[in-house]
Parts: sequence; structure tokens; C-alpha cells
Amino acid sequence: MFTPAIKTSNPLKKLPYNLRCELASFVDNNANKYNVEPARDRAFAFARSVVSKLNVPYDIKNYLDKAGAARLKKHGLKRAVKFIDDRSAHIVASLGVLPEPWYRLDTEYKRVRLADELTGRACLHLELALKAGKRPLEALEEINEFTGLALWMPHFEPKKRDRDDDVYLGLIARACDGAVWLRAINQKVTIAFESTRRAAGMVSPHVSPYASFTTCQWLKDRKKKQLDWLDSMAIESECGETLELKDVHDASVSNPANRRYELMTQLSGCQTYADSQEHVGLFVTMTAAGRYHRLKKHGKYFVENPNWNGADPIAAHDWLKTSWQRFRAAADRAGLTYYGMRVVEPHVDGTPHWHGVFFVPENQIEDFTQLLTLYQHQRDNDELFMLDGTPKLKAMEARVKIDKVDRSKGDAVAYIAKYISKNIDAHKLEGKKDLDSELVDLVETVTNVTAWSRAFCFRQFQFQKTPSVTVWRELRRIEKEQEFCLFEKIRLAADCGCFASYFNWMGGHRLKQRNRPIKVLYERSENHYQELVKKTAGLTGVGITVLTREKQWTLVKKQTQPKDLGALALSLLGTAESGGSRFPWTSVNNCTRDRDLSKIADVPDIDTSNLKPETQTGICGFVF
Repeated sequence: MFTPAIKTSNPLKKLPYNLRCELASFVDNNANKYNVEPARDRAFAFARSVVSKLNVPYDIKNYLDKAGAARLKKHGLKRAVKFIDDRSAHIVASLGVLPEPWYRLDTEYKRVRLADELTGRACLHLELALKAGKRPLEALEEINEFTGLALWMPHFEPKKRDRDDDVYLGLIARACDGAVWLRAINQKVTIAFESTRRAAGMVSPHVSPYASFTTCQWLKDRKKKQLDWLDSMAIESECGETLELKDVHDASVSNPANRRYELMTQLSGCQTYADSQEHVGLFVTMTAAGRYHRLKKHGKYFVENPNWNGADPIAAHDWLKTSWQRFRAAADRAGLTYYGMRVVEPHVDGTPHWHGVFFVPENQIEDFTQLLTLYQHQRDNDELFMLDGTPKLKAMEARVKIDKVDRSKGDAVAYIAKYISKNIDAHKLEGKKDLDSELVDLVETVTNVTAWSRAFCFRQFQFQKTPSVTVWRELRRIEKEQEFCLFEKIRLAADCGCFASYFNWMGGHRLKQRNRPIKVLYERSENHYQELVKKTAGLTGVGITVLTREKQWTLVKKQTQPKDLGALALSLLGTAESGGSRFPWTSVNNCTRDRDLSKIADVPDIDTSNLKPETQTGICGFVF
């Protein structure tokens, strides 16, 4: 990053001071090449020498080198140097959010080593706190001081002093767990590095839309590791029943196809229920303020946004969440009725925006529209008006756009099906292009969208004001018929996949979530950190309680066949000579198991709430 330039008519003095020093040093060292090499070659060499001075990751430096050379060739030295200067300022700011220098975190080995180091520090200061007779809060503060715990995991910061000691014991136990440190470090590094690549210009329709190429490759490698892990694991019940973990994964909503089917089913059910209530569908698009966008559209092309404040996608998402939270509170106070689903997806430059389909009564459409528009225009409204107070209608429409669903063109499912498929598996999107850029093919870039959401940990789909999806899924686990009452009616509706009937029997749009007739039944159990946590056990309501997770499952490692064919033959011969069978009675052999779950890396996002891990001893050691 270079110091700001001075306003002057001298073209050399317009360059930043550090850059002028670098130019003087370059000219002095290459004086013997004057009139020997062409001026363009010397300019290219100077631009490369400037880029080489930047202390940034290699892939970003390589991109800046090529992009700077292209601008040097097309626009000249000053434009190229200004490009490098502007990008380097945003790059340094993006990397500055990391508690450690980026070069200590740019490889997996370095991150594992740092996690081990911080775990060791936390354990050391925990031991010192125990010897000094300190309370849990004081011990946590000491650990935070010497490890930077709150910098890596802000939710661990010891702020409230009126909490019970048990709360701090759990936080201390996690602070002494290397897996927790490694997960936090990986998450923060992934966000910071992807934000840096976006700031450098590596996320655009011309380079890599939605997410950088490096992050897309990270997702592909992660998926490959997950598949290898799934193939090597199984789950075993208390009765000895064994299932392949990959089969369980493919049958759950972790399977992209199943996830899409379920979302479509729920949204279609909302549409059917809305038709029965004569409610109208509204298609909503919400976009963050212009200063959160790195690029802006200029005709058919995208250009650099001079008003971009350097914020990452998480900041833009928080901006949208704040608007929605204020609207939601105001709508509840005003008694507005709405329900539906929202989708979070990226612009081509990685900035998030929201799409949603909401159903409202006909007589509340205007109130809904005005209230949501009010809170979308409430902040950063200087972008919405000229200096003389004239409103910028195009900018206002870009913030929030609300269209009534035209039933002659299709229902709500047809309106939002594209956005659901675009964010999951690009089903039936062959030949479709992004609305913002004709260069972006939706089928080819579905990996980019997934990589973007995984890198920044965005919740892509969320239903609003509808009955609990957890209850819906738990009802589908119940195979036996219950006493014919409201509970059984709701169970039958869920079992046959009719979300509209489920919505209606669960109280429709009028009941709040806490007043629904059926709720999740939780039981208290002790986790790995010796904390009592809630665990789903079944469903309860209308005088009936049904346990849906009576069978406990345990992760086990599948036995792998020996690669050495000679060893395999000898083992078979040995078994035959001893009088036993050469082959196992079943297709699964559970003789050897790896019980150390901490060795498992990159666990995929599947529903494991019914899996029972092995009991492990806690590590706090506090006695008060």
C-alpha cells in the first residue's frame, strides 16, 4: 500500500511518494539500459518490480502482475500504477482483519500448527489459573489475553459477568480443544482470503463470477475429501444394524436433488394454501446500498465502482439483515400478514442480494410494499438523491423491487424455481444466462455459487412465518399410525408430502410459532464439553408424545480390504486351515473400528443429531 499522492500539475508528483522513490530507484539501477531496451519493455519491468514489492498471497500477486501488464499495454504507465495502488490498498485492508499475518496462515500445515500452538497456550494458562484459585470467568479472561480468543471467536469474548460458572466452563473447554481452534482459524482465513481476492478483482464476470477460481478449487477438493470420508464410514445401531454412511447421506436433504425437491414441495404447499386463503404472491428483490458493491453496471459492461467502501460480502449481508429485522418488527406491530421464503444469492462481483416470494392478503399489498421500501431506503439514502434533492428513481428501484406474481405467467414456484436451482444443482437451467451478464452461464457456474455460500457461511434458503420444518421432518419419521386426532391428521399430511395441508392443520398463518399444536420434544444430554444441551427426542402436542429417535446410532469405520493380493490369499488360506469360513457371514465386518472421532476431518453437512458419539472425558478440571 502506498501513501496518498499530492495534488499538483507535475505528472511525476501526482504519483504517491513511496512510488516515486521506487521509480527513482528503478531508473538509477537500470540507467545502463537507457536507449537499449524499448520504453514499453522498461515500463513493463517497472510495473512488475512494483507488484513484486507487495506482500500478498502468490495467486493475488500473479493476478495483479497480469492485470497490471494488460492495463499498462492498453492505457499506459500512470493508469497501470494507479490500478495497482488502488487494489493494493483494498487488499491490505482485507487481510488486516486476520489476527495473525497472512503468511502464517496460507497453508493447511501452518493453520494446524497455529491451532496446536494456541491450544497449548490455552491449556497452560488454564493450569496457571487453577493453581492461582481463579474463578472460571477470570481464567477465561486470562486465556483470552494470551491467545486472542475473542479475535478468532468473537462469541467467546468474556463480557457478561452475571452468567453462571457452567457457561464459562464450556467456553474454557472449547478454548482447550484443538479442533475448535482449527475450525475457527479455517473459517476466518477462508473469509479473509476470499474477500481479498474479491478486492483484488479476481471475482468478476470476466475472470470468475460469484467466487474466485481458488475458492472454487477449494470447494472441489473439499467435496472430494468428503466423498472419500463417506465411503470409508458407516453407522451402526445398538441392535447391530449397519448402514453405509454414503447411503444415509444420499437419502437425506444433504443430497442436492432431495434438498431442491423439499424446497419446491414446501413453496408449492405455501402457494396452494395461499390460494385457499385468497392471498396474493409478491416477488421481492432486495439489494444492499451501492457502496457495498465492488462493481457497477455501465450499459452491458461492468466497471469499477469508485464509491465502493471496501466492505466484504458479510457486511453487505448484515446490511440487508438489518433492513429485514426492522421491517419484520414494524410489520408485527402493524399486524401485517405475510409468509413465504427468501433466497440469498450473489451478484457477479460476489455482493449478496435477496430474492423472496411472500404471500399477503390483497388489502395489505400496499402497506407491505411501503413498509419494506421505507426500511430499504432508510440508510445510506444519500445515494438515492441528487445534490438538488431530485430522487434517483433507478437507484431506488435497485434497492427494493416488489412485483405482484402474474398467475398467467406461472405461480410463485415458477417465479423462484430458477433461483433455487441456480443455488443448488442448476436443474433445468441449460442455456440460461445470468440476468446481469450474458457472459455467465448458470450451469457452468453453479459450483461458483456454492463455493461463495460455503466460504462466507450464508444460509441460502429460509422460510418466514411457516410451520417448523423440523416438525415436518420428524413427522415423516413416524411410521405407526397414532390415535386419530389432530396429531394424526398432521402426521398424515406430512407423510404424504402435502405441505399445504400440514400448514393448515398446524394453525395456518394466524398462529405464531410458539402456539403451534405440535412442537419438538427435547431431552437433556451431556456433550463432549460436559455441558447439558438440548437434543431432539421426538414430538409432543395435543395430548400425544411420540419418540422419533429411540434407536441410537454410532459412527464406525468400515474395514478396508488389504491392497496386497498375496496377503489377502494368505489370510484366506489361514482362515480355511483353521477350520473357519473363508468369507464373512454378512457384507459388513465390524471387527475393527476407529473410535477416535477427532481424526475425522471435513465432516460433510448431514443430519447427525441422532448419532451418539463415544463418551469422552472433559478437560476443564475446575472445582468450585
